[in-house]
Amino acid sequence: MKSLQKPLVLSMLSALAVMSGTSNAAPADGVYRATAQGMGGPLEVTVRVEGGRMAAVEVDASRETPGYGLEAGPEVAKRIAVAHSLEVDGVSGATVTSQAVKAAAEDAMREAGLLEARAARTLKPGEYRGRARGGKSDVEALVRVASDGSIEVLDVKTGDTPYLSDTAVREVVRAVTTQKSLSVDAVTGATLTSRGVTGAIADALEQAGADLAAWRKVPPKVEKTRGEALDADVVVVGGGAAGMLAALSAKTDGSLRPEKANDLKVVLLETKGYLGGDLTVCGGYVASYSGTPLNDRTGHSIDGKTVVEATLAMKSPEVAKMLNQDLAARVVDASGPAMAILMQEGWRVVPEDATRGLVLSPWGKDGFLHYTVARTSDPATGYRSGDSGYDTTSGSPAMASTLADIVRRAGVDVRLETSATDVTATKDKVEAVEVSDAKQVYRINAKAVVLATGYSGLDPESIKRFYPSLEGVIRTGGAGVTSFAPKWVADHGGEIALNPASSTMLGYDAVLGIDGPESALYLTTAAPWVNARGERFMSEADNPYRYGVGEPDAKGVRSMWIEPGKGRPIGEVLKQPGKRAWMIFDANSPANAQKAHLAAAGLCVEADTLPELARRAGLPEDTFVKTVERYNTDAAAGGDTVFGAPASGMTPVLKAPFIAVRVSAVNTIANAAVHVADDFTILMGPEGSNARRIEGLFGAGGAIGNAITNSGLGAHNATAIGSGALAGAEAAKYAERN
Repeated sequence: MKSLQKPLVLSMLSALAVMSGTSNAAPADGVYRATAQGMGGPLEVTVRVEGGRMAAVEVDASRETPGYGLEAGPEVAKRIAVAHSLEVDGVSGATVTSQAVKAAAEDAMREAGLLEARAARTLKPGEYRGRARGGKSDVEALVRVASDGSIEVLDVKTGDTPYLSDTAVREVVRAVTTQKSLSVDAVTGATLTSRGVTGAIADALEQAGADLAAWRKVPPKVEKTRGEALDADVVVVGGGAAGMLAALSAKTDGSLRPEKANDLKVVLLETKGYLGGDLTVCGGYVASYSGTPLNDRTGHSIDGKTVVEATLAMKSPEVAKMLNQDLAARVVDASGPAMAILMQEGWRVVPEDATRGLVLSPWGKDGFLHYTVARTSDPATGYRSGDSGYDTTSGSPAMASTLADIVRRAGVDVRLETSATDVTATKDKVEAVEVSDAKQVYRINAKAVVLATGYSGLDPESIKRFYPSLEGVIRTGGAGVTSFAPKWVADHGGEIALNPASSTMLGYDAVLGIDGPESALYLTTAAPWVNARGERFMSEADNPYRYGVGEPDAKGVRSMWIEPGKGRPIGEVLKQPGKRAWMIFDANSPANAQKAHLAAAGLCVEADTLPELARRAGLPEDTFVKTVERYNTDAAAGGDTVFGAPASGMTPVLKAPFIAVRVSAVNTIANAAVHVADDFTILMGPEGSNARRIEGLFGAGGAIGNAITNSGLGAHNATAIGSGALAGAEAAKYAERN
């Protein structure tokens, strides 16, 4: 199992000559450090000089993405050391990390005297258009350089997810121009777009003759000041669907109507640079169990009791043990009326989004629970996720942004890129929230606090405390989620609600996740899969669980379908080193249509021979070649002699060029949560265990484990809406009493 300790590469060079371009004076022995902005934050490179020569290069890439920058940082440092030069190739799919290592290494080497001091460069006045890769598209930046050397970013174009990318463009451009540095913080939740913006500006500046190494130096850290305390009636921590509903409900006495706003001071804190949380990347799905125009269109409604029964029929003992059935049913029943009001107030969900949904459950006579679900369309294209493959964005950003507009209209004090660092309580009664933003830390005295911090994260601490078996699994979605609520309860002596099951499935990485047309490669193709040892580990003939959406009926309503599948590749992938595998294709494969896109993300390599493919993928050459050759021989002979796959379920790898595509175990929801009472007050243990109540502290959404039924696409959004509306109303009543 891969260690999560700091990855430091130490390249010992016992007799490395001083790099070309140095001064005549021998460099002074010592340790020299410099930083540059990586993908996940500042990245530090250390150069050690002994006997006037460079003896070692180290890089701390611990903040970089596992499977990408985390490994790429040490690799680039190694290449610099071995080549005795900064002119080395970066690592495919980790461009930002590669550039950061080289920029920091150059600064450290200049400070050590291994390179000559930079000659001052003057920017050439003019307008320059730069380009770099963002999250799902290229980012273009038009930069004007004035005669005095000052710069102005005139325009930025990106095809990345609307709403999320808007914030990234605005904040990154502001930071680059004011700090005069490319090493600025990314907008949490929009890291790739942020890095695309800085990359495009860097490309433009390079055309103008800029010294990019100087521009990539990390600005001096500004120490946060202690701000004045703020008084509030209700503070909601977390600005996803549950948090927005809790804040809106508290501000409107449960009516959810902005025109009925009360006089309470309601503050909503969100770590990211935008409101919406997972609602922004949920594919536009939200379950509508009853009480909305969506149900009128499908002609199908179910109540909370039915949803709870179907959930229990799935026979998860952990869920059955923790679930407060009456409270869970109330949450489901509250979601529909809340959604109907939001639709009237301008939330972008319309009756035409209605779809007949279903989820596997032994409760149903046909093995399914049937319900109504909205598939919200993309406002620009009209596309709905599921029309031709799952798409995490489609209508999601529009759902999030219009809900955020309703919250702001009600007069909620929204504070973005602002994190709660602690909740203080005395004698089991909430008192305040400790807060940190980019410039200061401060305290918000509060009568009531709602923790709507989402499902637990896959940050290193959460994995260590709650999910050690998920080490190495990539989190897709849920950016910035760090399990605040369950950590707080555990840190204060409480017992959390822990469901070992989690939504771990096949996918690619934190960006591509599980969606898009490229997902068809691992869902439908029967190509050979190999692990990091170059060995096959299962029969690839059986498809995994699949679903889709059928053609519209006479009323124009579509219905989902589910094919349970016989294979369990995710279970097998989880057993492999690094919880990753490579799918192997040849020139006749449909993978060719996706290879450029996947290669740009560092997920695909191509070669004219199998040995070369193994080398490029980092696989043991001899073992890999023998594995593929045996697979091809078995396919020609009529069947798999290793795992029993029939020839009809095998796709031989025969025609060059050959392609290897990396697939990984990814996670969308991890289930460490807290317990709540019937009024959504957080308990320090399970109900019925005489667990202490923390008066004035409430829970909502994925942060609470004993009141949430997540059965099917969009269910988590519905229960977030229902629980947020109920918890916010309870918090307002408590604040008014106190």
